[in-house]
Amino acid sequence: MGDLYTKPQAKAGSIDRGLSPNLWNQAPLQQVLGGGLGEGFGFIDDFLSFDADSKSWVLTNATTGTGAIDPAAKGGVLLLDSAASTNNQGVQIQLGGAVGASSFVPNVNAKIYYEARIKAADLGSGPTLQIFAGLAEVDTTLFATAANTTSNHVGFEAINTLSLSYVHEKADTRVSDTSAGTIADDTYIKVGFLIDGLTSITPFVNGVAGTKQTASIPIEEMTPSFVCHSSGTTDPILHVDWVACIQAEDIAN
Repeated sequence: MGDLYTKPQAKAGSIDRGLSPNLWNQAPLQQVLGGGLGEGFGFIDDFLSFDADSKSWVLTNATTGTGAIDPAAKGGVLLLDSAASTNNQGVQIQLGGAVGASSFVPNVNAKIYYEARIKAADLGSGPTLQIFAGLAEVDTTLFATAANTTSNHVGFEAINTLSLSYVHEKADTRVSDTSAGTIADDTYIKVGFLIDGLTSITPFVNGVAGTKQTASIPIEEMTPSFVCHSSGTTDPILHVDWVACIQAEDIAN
């Protein structure tokens, strides 16, 4: 992969469509994806295909919602369509196949790198969506009554607002930064984070590091998760271009 992911960028935080070097420059990405499982484990899903409940992801609904590949998008894009203009209805996916699988576990011996490229569309005017992108414990109802109800998660959300927040939670104790960014209709944004052992979590938006968080780092098993619900005005669609997650850890035999 040359210097693209082995050296941080001096100026720009993010390059075009791809992974953000300032987040990934220390990750064993090439080793893990090339079979060096002694370095850790993980994946990149570019959503060239999507087969919910049978291959990689399990899809569940809050009454309504669908997940399907955009047939007109070059390079693969997953459309998570809330398919409702009714408040709190929509769709979610979690990695694991027919049943969510919690493979990513923060601990003192690990670093977890996560990033996704997403955009929300069909927003209309005003706060019309409820979305989440990140890691969460396995739960078929991540959102209930306009709130993330999981006890353990790390990621980004916008609930009944177009302001993007970074959030994480350990055993129902939540940490949040409500100034992570702004959701603009039909505009891509890259959201990611680095969990460094049990010491800190650094959020990244478009490859630029935010405020490092050191309190209430979750220690439970989590899995990549996405949510797209309506706020009751329009039926928003969350476009997921790609998601990548690597846990750097030498797992004992």
